[in-house]
Amino acid sequence: MSRSLMSRSFPVAFVFAALLFAPLAAAVAEDAPPAAGDVPKETPKTQEPAIGWSLRNVDPEQQQRMLRFSTFTNRGIPEAYLKAENDVGYTVHAIAEGGPLYWAHCQKCHGDTGLGNGDLAYALTPSPALLAYMVQQPIAVDQYLLWSISEGGKQFGTAMPAFKDTLSEEQIWQIVAYLRAGFPDIEAAPAKKGGAAKTDEPDLD
Repeated sequence: MSRSLMSRSFPVAFVFAALLFAPLAAAVAEDAPPAAGDVPKETPKTQEPAIGWSLRNVDPEQQQRMLRFSTFTNRGIPEAYLKAENDVGYTVHAIAEGGPLYWAHCQKCHGDTGLGNGDLAYALTPSPALLAYMVQQPIAVDQYLLWSISEGGKQFGTAMPAFKDTLSEEQIWQIVAYLRAGFPDIEAAPAKKGGAAKTDEPDLD
């Protein structure tokens, strides 16, 4: 190749090489740390992250449950519930006593087997808790169940009434025994068409 031809081809080759490696150089420059004087003091935030601690991104049906769990785990309940001892246990006798109590006071909302599908369940918002699953969760210690049944859900926006003035603590522990036993068939359970006392009606106000 003559020297004149080489001199004419060099600028073309240089331009081609520059175009070829320009994207790579830009990518490397983006990954390189900025100089000390170029670091911005703070990156402006245009909006909150889509995922975070805010309840605004949580389904309303679940908000009340999260608030209830948080209240208990942060010891925002009366000390008497936190220190309560289940002296009834999970004996056959306790389960047998708890079955009729569950049917009289809980079944029409929470369902025969705790699946939240009782006769009144579909008229309630938020829907009744799925007790069959909830009692298997780590949060469902005895003290949590005692507090939930005793105080109801009014403070969390649910229709569950408070049973502390309707049932004794022993009776509530018996219901807890029945829940933990898996909602077995109890001969003494009333017929499905039998209703509970008016004081057990969910608060629809």
